[in-house]
Amino acid sequence: MTRRDPDELMTPSDAARILGLSSDSVRSLSDSGRLATLRTVSGRRLFRRADVEKLAADRADTKRPRKK
Repeated sequence: MTRRDPDELMTPSDAARILGLSSDSVRSLSDSGRLATLRTVSGRRLFRRADVEKLAADRADTKRPRKK
């Protein structure tokens, strides 16, 4: 298994693929503060892989049925 660099920067479409969402939904998560964003000088959004993967894991945990 190849280890990915947690500081790798991703575009909204890259993050959307990992999260199973649209790019617009990723931008909304960024706007609401649920996903940390870096901005380029030109204003483009970039996301750290570690932040995207953490959010993906958090979303997966909330989708699992709770044990009684």
